Amino acid sequence: MEFEFDRTKDEANRFKHGLRLAFGAKVFDDPFHALVPSHRLIDGEDRYKAVGKIDGKLYTAIWVQRGERIRLISVRRSNAGEQRDYNSHPR
Repeated sequence: MEFEFDRTKDEANRFKHGLRLAFGAKVFDDPFHALVPSHRLIDGEDRYKAVGKIDGKLYTAIWVQRGERIRLISVRRSNAGEQRDYNSHPR
């Protein structure tokens, strides 16, 4: 999988969540990561959440598919709802 992101969004994510967007690629390394649609009319495109464990903690990456690449939009610690999504995901 190839990942990409906007440099300006990367800085904003680092400031807001303390994480670089490139860190989000690790979410996909969890063999049990959960993929959840995250469609909002305001976004104007189909977005998805990937929820996975990194070093024993759950993180969420918001992303869109751009051709063969995954464009990371946001990466942060998972909230309670996303933790439930991960825990209810079939293994």
